[in-house]
Amino acid sequence: MSDVEAFQVEFSRALMAGDPSVRPVGLDPAMAGRFAIYRNNVHRGLGDALIAAYPVVAKLVGEEFFRAMAQVFFRGEKARPGSLALYGAGFADFIDGFDAAASVPYLSDMARLERARLEALHAADDAVTTSEMLQGIVNDLASVAFVRHSACFLVRSGFPIHAIWQCQQEGSEKRPIVQCGENILITRPDMTVQQILLDDAGAIFAGRLLDQAPVADAFAAAIARDPQFDVTSTFAQLIAAGAFAGLRET
Repeated sequence: MSDVEAFQVEFSRALMAGDPSVRPVGLDPAMAGRFAIYRNNVHRGLGDALIAAYPVVAKLVGEEFFRAMAQVFFRGEKARPGSLALYGAGFADFIDGFDAAASVPYLSDMARLERARLEALHAADDAVTTSEMLQGIVNDLASVAFVRHSACFLVRSGFPIHAIWQCQQEGSEKRPIVQCGENILITRPDMTVQQILLDDAGAIFAGRLLDQAPVADAFAAAIARDPQFDVTSTFAQLIAAGAFAGLRET
């Protein structure tokens, strides 16, 4: 490792250190004040990026707690993207292990929902599979497997995170929240991110299809959960939402 590379490693270590008095070894003492300003700006910028990516999570715990949690998160990062637009991958898993957030048990699932929304927003503009494209293969549909659209995600939670998310939106009507699990399909038709609630059987069906299982296999898994599962309406809902981007090649 060259002297320059060694200094860069040391600089990064000091930049992310929990103790604000830590400075890079070899730094001119006259530069300590400037380094402290730069360090504060970096930490503030990363915190701002996380708040932008997880606004509801930040609202639920308050900005002060969120920024303290963010400090612990980014000090433990091994790498981060060059662009902050998609910053915060792994934040939900981090929250799972963050003891101070244990009093809000649905917080990590809320982070997963917000992460899915963020990735859907920035996903590639894949060509969407439409019902018209399937008209010629209706008789063979049971054996067909689909490719997940880049902007489609499924988040399953034991908590009512969709209802909680809605209550935190500006101008939303405050309603009592029923304590139940929720399954949310996130898609981006017409360049607008949307959330669709699915029942358990519908989520099983959608999840298997998004994992490229044949329709027949996905249906079998769904009816094992609910013998009254309405495959026709659920499949139509998935197609209308733009969940797929073509058929899997076999």
